[in-house]
Amino acid sequence: MKSILIINALIWAAVILIASWFFRDSENYNYLLGALVVGFTLQNGLTYQFLKRQQTNHQA
Repeated sequence: MKSILIINALIWAAVILIASWFFRDSENYNYLLGALVVGFTLQNGLTYQFLKRQQTNHQA
């Protein structure tokens, strides 16, 4: 479970870095960065909850 979350975090980190580099001169850069951070947080939380439920279902 932890390896999936770590891989997910690394992919999101790469996406945030690449998008930051491409859009660094844009006037809406702060909004893009904020949207990416919020998206990562929501997706990581949902993935964690899903994997946690699957793990408890397999143990029962």
